[in-house]
Amino acid sequence: MVYFTNLFNIFSYEIFNILLQRFCLNTFVEHDMASKSDTNESDQRTALPPIVKSNPREKIDENNISVKDIILARKEKNPANEPWIQFPSGKPSSPIPLHPLTIAWSPNKLYFEIDEKEVIRQLWVWNSCPRTIYLHCCGLWDETARLGASWKCYPRTRFRLAPGLKGELFVRAIPRNQSPVPYSFFGLQVAAAHMRDCVTGHFIVPVHVKFLKYVSPYLGEGE
Repeated sequence: MVYFTNLFNIFSYEIFNILLQRFCLNTFVEHDMASKSDTNESDQRTALPPIVKSNPREKIDENNISVKDIILARKEKNPANEPWIQFPSGKPSSPIPLHPLTIAWSPNKLYFEIDEKEVIRQLWVWNSCPRTIYLHCCGLWDETARLGASWKCYPRTRFRLAPGLKGELFVRAIPRNQSPVPYSFFGLQVAAAHMRDCVTGHFIVPVHVKFLKYVSPYLGEGE
């Protein structure tokens, strides 16, 4: 019985040694393969250039650059008979709007002869544009006429005017007791604009005024 027990122990010991040798051999082979793969990757990495240059040409030293060569190259690009800056001939053309604003009125100018009664003048305005416009009477351009009379323009709000149609503007002058100026020349300002457009056109209707209640101002005893 003791013999069989010793034999079993020897046999089990031999089997353990064989398994241990195989395990060590497999571990060494795997480690060797991993080291070979690492060396292959490192070789591939070292095969690439260490620095990639964007400009492979050789750098030129600044001392080797001649100023004469630069001047000659500029002269070849810009001959002496051609100026460096070319100015356009003639006056620059004025910008042309996409939808120009044009109106017509009658009479061509308004004439007032102011005495003691108020005077009202009517102005007809036509829309000569191919689009609908809005008109607005903005009042007098010069304030000299207010010395001899007070002025009011109607309508005070803007109004719509279709193409080819006409509208009415009224100017009323209320005389004062006396006028320090005998005559006055000013303009009646009319603004026109298309719908949804930010650009406004201003037109001036000439107005001539004669004050019959003119009184020459007193300038002193020296006169």
